[in-house]
Amino acid sequence: MVLFSEIQQQQHNDSETTSYNREEEYRRAQQAAVEAVMVGRETLATTVQQGEQLQHAETLADETEYTVDKANRLLRGMTWSGWLANKLSKDVDSPEYRNNNNNNDDTNKRMSILGPPKAYAMVPESCAAVSQSVQNYHLNLQVLENCETDEQKGTCRLICNDMHRQARLKINDLLTATKRKNNNRNDDDTTNDDDKSEYFVLQLQEDVSSLRQRQFVLQQVQRGMTTTTTGDEKTNIFNKNTAINDTVIDNPSSTDAVTIQQEQHLNTITQHLQELGSLAGNLNISLHQQAEVIDSLDTKNETLHFKTNTMNRRTERFIKDKSWKQQKAEFSHYAWIRHQISGRYLSIAPNNNDSTLMLSNVLNERCIFGIWKRKRVFGLQNKYSRRWVGQSLLGQLTCSASAFNRREEWEADGDDWSDTTLLIVSAGWGTGGYLLLDKEGKGTQPIIGGGDLAIKKQAPKWCISLIHEE
Repeated sequence: MVLFSEIQQQQHNDSETTSYNREEEYRRAQQAAVEAVMVGRETLATTVQQGEQLQHAETLADETEYTVDKANRLLRGMTWSGWLANKLSKDVDSPEYRNNNNNNDDTNKRMSILGPPKAYAMVPESCAAVSQSVQNYHLNLQVLENCETDEQKGTCRLICNDMHRQARLKINDLLTATKRKNNNRNDDDTTNDDDKSEYFVLQLQEDVSSLRQRQFVLQQVQRGMTTTTTGDEKTNIFNKNTAINDTVIDNPSSTDAVTIQQEQHLNTITQHLQELGSLAGNLNISLHQQAEVIDSLDTKNETLHFKTNTMNRRTERFIKDKSWKQQKAEFSHYAWIRHQISGRYLSIAPNNNDSTLMLSNVLNERCIFGIWKRKRVFGLQNKYSRRWVGQSLLGQLTCSASAFNRREEWEADGDDWSDTTLLIVSAGWGTGGYLLLDKEGKGTQPIIGGGDLAIKKQAPKWCISLIHEE
C-alpha cells in the first residue's frame, strides 16, 4: 500500500510539472507574439513617417524645379531672340497647377492601396473567362476602396468576397483541367499551348491571393487600425495574454481542462498572427509606395540638375556679354577624343580646308586636339590645322575658327572625361547642343543636336584621353 501511494504521488507530481511546463511554454509563446506585433506596429509607424518625408521631399523638388524654370525663362528673355521665344511660348506652370491638372492620375495610383488593374497580354483562349473574373474582382475592390458610408462598405465587401470565391473556383477548375491535359499529352506532341495555359493560371492564382491580402489590409485601414503601441497598451496586452493561463480551472488534471487551455492559447496566437499578416500587408504597400516616390525623386533630381546647369550656362554667358574684360583661356594638354561604342577617333577630314569633322579608324596627327580651359568651358584646337572646333554662323559643326570665341565653347560631364557627353554651349540660343552622329547615331559624321535631357540620354559617350608629349 505504501508503494502504491508513492507511485500515485509521483504521477501527480509529474502531471503538475507537465502542466506547469505547458503553461509556461504557452505564456512565452504568447509574449513572443505580442512583442512581434508591437515591433510590427512600430516599424509600420516609422515606415509611414518616412513615406511622408519622401513625399515632402518630392514636393520640394517640384517647387525647386518650378523656380529654376522661371529663372531660365527670365534669363532667356534678356536677349532679343529669347524675348521673342518667350512671347511665342507658354509660361511655366506652378507646381499646384501641375498636380491638379496633369498629375492627378499618378497621385491617385501612388496613394491607392490596390493600384491600377493589371492588364494581361497574350491571354490563352481557355483562360479568358478566368482572367476577366480576376479583373472584375480588382475593379470591385477599387469600388470598395472608394466607398464612403459603412452601409456601402458592407455591401461592397460581401460582393468582393463572393467574386473572390468565384474567381478561386474558376482558377482551381481550370488548373485541374490543364494539369490533366498535360499528364495525358503524348511526349511527341510539340504544342506548348497547355504549358502556357498552366503558367498563366498559376499567375492568376498568385494575383488573386495578392488582391485578397490587399482586401484584408484595406478593410483594416477602413476600420482605423492602430499603427502604434503606447506603454500602457503594451502593459494591457501582456496582462491580457498572461491572464489567460491564470484562469482558475476546477480540475486542472482533466483532459477537458487541457483542451480548453490549448484552445485559449491557439485563439490568442491566431489573433496575433492575423494582425501580423495585416501589418505585413501594410508594410508591403507602404514600401511599394516609397519605391515609386524614390523613382520619381531620382528622375526629378536628374532633371533639376540638368536645368540648373542650363541656368548657370545662360547666366555665365549673360555676364560675359556685359563684362568689359574677357577671361583668358589657358592651355591644359593635348588629347585625342574617341567614340566609346565604335572606338573611332574624332578627326578633321583630309579635304581642301580641313574644316569638316569625321570619325577615323586611324589615330594620327589629325586626331590630336589641344584642350584650352576657361572656367567651366573648354576649347578644342586641332593640332594639325591650328583651327578651333565650334559652331558656324549657319549652326553647323565645323573646325574653321581662327580664335577661341563664344561659338567654340564646349562642356563635358563633370571632371571625369573618360566617359562623357560633349555639349557645344552656343547651340540652341544658349541652351546648348550635344555632339551627335548622323544616321541616328550609326554614322561617322558628327553633328550638333538638341540640348534637352532626352537628347542627352541618347547622346553618344566620348573618351577624352591625355597625350603625354616626350
